[in-house]
Amino acid sequence: MRKLIFMLFLLMGVALYAISVIDDLGRYIEIDNPPERVIIAAPGVTGFFTYLGLENKIVGVTDWDSFALSHEVEKIGNLIPLNIEKIISLNPDIVFLTGGFQESEIPKLEQFNIKAVVINPNTFEEVFRDISLIAAIFSEEKRGSELANEFRKKILEIAKKTFSIPLDKKPRVFYAMITGDVKEIWTCGTGSFLNQAITYAGGVNVAAPYTGNNGWFPVSPEFVLDTQPEIILVPFYYDGGDVEVVNKIMEYAPFKELPAIKDGRVYAVDGNLFAYANPDFIKIIENLYSIFYGE
Repeated sequence: MRKLIFMLFLLMGVALYAISVIDDLGRYIEIDNPPERVIIAAPGVTGFFTYLGLENKIVGVTDWDSFALSHEVEKIGNLIPLNIEKIISLNPDIVFLTGGFQESEIPKLEQFNIKAVVINPNTFEEVFRDISLIAAIFSEEKRGSELANEFRKKILEIAKKTFSIPLDKKPRVFYAMITGDVKEIWTCGTGSFLNQAITYAGGVNVAAPYTGNNGWFPVSPEFVLDTQPEIILVPFYYDGGDVEVVNKIMEYAPFKELPAIKDGRVYAVDGNLFAYANPDFIKIIENLYSIFYGE
């Protein structure tokens, strides 16, 4: 009888932990127990785990994830194609991916009964939602709700300060991601999280009237000349790269009459920070607000 009661309580405990979630691809996923071994196959997802204090669950990341520089975790290789053999060897309870180019990797994982969850936010609101989603997967709903609300509060504190600034007093901003020379520029328009970040921080994104895949699209130097930005933001990705990218813009002869060049308002920003929509959205907006208004 005691054994039967014990088994009933055990089964009840398992049932209490079982949850169902819908990921950012709209996929319905059942999770029987809070995961203990996690592989993050998309660097942008890692920021959610550090924000939620779930770093100890991570057993593997891609070769492109800076998390491995400061933590003892296994590297699983590239984002695509995923090294399924390596992933299986780490015996994960769950693998987190992003959308778009990684979607084709999901069936490969499911073939080996590995649960896959897609986290693919592209707005402040979607980051807010995904904080709670990931927390729920690990049975940390209360903490997830508290941190999600704290995230929203910090974002809106800055947004409220900039909302009352007249439009003609806000700086005209251009984000210049240079892939080669200055003739090859990608920028962020409507539909990108950086467009939203620039707006919340009190800037006017000169590329906002346009869009592309996830809000990103290529532009020519003529586009920059036509839009006359007062501030140019240029991402860099390695130590010392900040000076290089700023000089590349400042020394480009066709840009010499731009307001941003004449006023010396070309700023290098951390490309690794600005690359992903995750809870670091707070740091991005704080950084931008400081650049725009010197606070």
